[in-house]
Amino acid sequence: MSFAPYYNTADMTQPRLLGQFDVGSICFEFSARPEDDRGGAFPGYPHRIFTLDGDRAALVLKTVAYVVIDEREDGSPIHEKWEIKRHKAYA
Repeated sequence: MSFAPYYNTADMTQPRLLGQFDVGSICFEFSARPEDDRGGAFPGYPHRIFTLDGDRAALVLKTVAYVVIDEREDGSPIHEKWEIKRHKAYA
């Protein structure tokens, strides 16, 4: 399981957690990305997925997530397409 290092509260300083989903047997949580995240790189990836080794920029949809795994020399993202299950949006 890979859960965010914080949780939603009334007086949050972090971006609100938006939900969770499964890839295989691993559960991931995700939030909105702060505007200054990674110096504003990857504007087409508005979410932050929390992984076992940190976090990654992503675009999370209902059945797939496009997750940035690296960056080309020109600064453009290299992404993976993850088939996701049990997408759950938090209230």
